[in-house]
Order: sequence, then C-alpha cells, then structure tokens
Amino acid sequence: MTTKTTYKEPGSGAVEYAKTFTEGMSRSEAAVVITQLLGGELHDVDDNRVKSCDYCGYFWRDNSLRNTKKTCSDECKRNLKTMQRREQRANKELLNPTPKEKKHTLMDDYIWWLEYPFWINEYSMIKIGWKHERPSGVALMDYIEAKNTIYGEGNRKISKKTVEYHGDKRDQL
Repeated sequence: MTTKTTYKEPGSGAVEYAKTFTEGMSRSEAAVVITQLLGGELHDVDDNRVKSCDYCGYFWRDNSLRNTKKTCSDECKRNLKTMQRREQRANKELLNPTPKEKKHTLMDDYIWWLEYPFWINEYSMIKIGWKHERPSGVALMDYIEAKNTIYGEGNRKISKKTVEYHGDKRDQL
C-alpha cells in the first residue's frame, strides 16, 4: 500500500533550523545534509526542543520558554487552524445534514404570486401594510369629504370654458 504525501512549504522555523546545519556548504553538500535532516538522522533524539511541525512536517527547534509550541512558525499555525476549522465544518455538516428551517416572517403571510394577491393573516397585513399605505388623519378625511361635496365623486373640477363670439351669455358652454 502506497501512502500519498503532499508537499508543503517549510515554515520559517524549519528553514532557520536547516540553516544551522548547512551554513557555509555548497549546494550539493547541502542537498545531502537536508536529505538526512528530513529523515531525522542529524538531530539528537534526546533533545526535547527539536520537534516535527504539526503542519508542514519539517523538523525545527522550539525556542519558547515552556517548550509547548506545536508549529514552527506563525504561518504554519494559521494554516493548521484553518485546516482544523475546515474539518470541523465538514464534520458538522456530516452529522447534521438537514438544513435549518427558515424563520417565519410577516411577509410569508402575503400570497403575491396569484392573480389576486391577498394576506393570510390580518396582523401581518397591518404590521407590513402601514409602511406602504399610511392611514389618513381625521383632518385629511374631512378635507376629502368637503371636496367631494364641492366637486362631486372623483374629485375633478369641471372647468367652465367661455368663448366670446357674440359678447353675451349664449357663448358659455
């Protein structure tokens, strides 16, 4: 069985640790040393400060006070946290595959797609409808009623046109 390993860029801590072994070497000599370093053959096994990064997998030296770091650099830490959040979201979706029900809003009570739209619930109609059709005050209603008595239904004034051909009232229409 073959295992597929993905290459990840080494973090800055792993690069600094590798520099300590390859300082002043030529490229071909450094390639041999880096190969041994990746295999874990160069560092002291009893040294608890030399660790393998949890994200990139390269060896590095932990210089923290309590020797509790898990990653070689801040970039590796950020990438590791991103990967963990991605896995948590995927697991959450696997465990809870049903979508959440949509919260009932007042506009859900308005049936707009039919030929004659209507409201199912009067409360929803009042709460939403006032924004579009504001109720009129008593003064405005009195004004409209007075205009109806003056002009008749429809609130249109019939204009009287006079055309003076003869100079008397017979020209009024």
